Formats: sequence, structure tokens, C-alpha cells
Amino acid sequence: MSHALQRPVVCILAVRPRGTGGSEVLLQRRTKANDDTPYNGCLELPQGKVNRNESLTQAARRELAEEAGLRVHRFLVGGDTHASVAETSELAVSQPFVCVTDTMQNHIGLCVIAEITGDAQATSEASGHRWYDRNELETLIAAKRLFPLNVPMLRKFLDTAPDEIDAWRP
Repeated sequence: MSHALQRPVVCILAVRPRGTGGSEVLLQRRTKANDDTPYNGCLELPQGKVNRNESLTQAARRELAEEAGLRVHRFLVGGDTHASVAETSELAVSQPFVCVTDTMQNHIGLCVIAEITGDAQATSEASGHRWYDRNELETLIAAKRLFPLNVPMLRKFLDTAPDEIDAWRP
């Protein structure tokens, strides 16, 4: 039995301030036409595979645009720095918010947190975009209505992130 190599998936915890205080997280409905996973139709974070020669933040910017038509205002957690250690390597060093490995689906999810501006648009990969507050996220987690790879990411966010975006240190 041969196993394909695990591919890194960038998962974007897209946040924005709420008008009444606090922050909200963007979720979308998974609607890829060629989705061969058991998760088609699940609510999920914007996410996708990191391409060759792409840093984590480059992949996050690309995936957010492809799946929601949105742009990153700033990365709160998970920004890249570059390191030159050898003439044969080009390194981008990232510190994701959390890394989650799905050993059954063979993915490694690297979560970044980004402040977003604008309104999400339906695309060929995702639709039903909606901003959720902390209470709504807790309800979705309890109801098991989320893409499994994203649940530990959202759980850590709810348990450790400051309520106000301005409390983040960019």
C-alpha cells in the first residue's frame, strides 16, 4: 500500500472587529465540484493547499482571494520571515497559530490568523460565507457542523485569543 506525502494546508482564521465590540470569524460552506472527501457541504475556514515555492502567507492570501474574494489587511499570527542559511535553499519561516494533522485524510493544517476587510463573495470553491461571533462558533462546534480539521483551530482561538482585535500584537 503506497501513501502519498502529506501536503500542508493553510487554514485562515479570518477575523474582523464587530461593530458592537469583540470580533467575528469568517466561515464558508465547502462547495468544490471535485471534492472527493466526506466533507462536501461542511462549514469551514477558508483554506487550501500550499503550492511549491509559496510561503504560508502567500498561500493564505491566494486562498482567501480564490475562496472568498477577500484580501488580508494584516496577519495577526503566522506571518513569514525569510532566512538565508544555504545557497541551495530559500526558506520562509512561519509561526502558525496552531498545526493540526489529520492522519486519515493525510493533511497537515497550518492555521494563521488574519484581520480582513470587505465582504466575502461566493466563488466556485466556496459559498454561504458568514461572519460568526464567539457564541455562534461554540454552538457550531458543539453541534459538530464544522470541517474536522478546523475544530481544534477554532477551539484554541476561542480558548486563548483576546476578544478585541486591537489587543493583538502584530
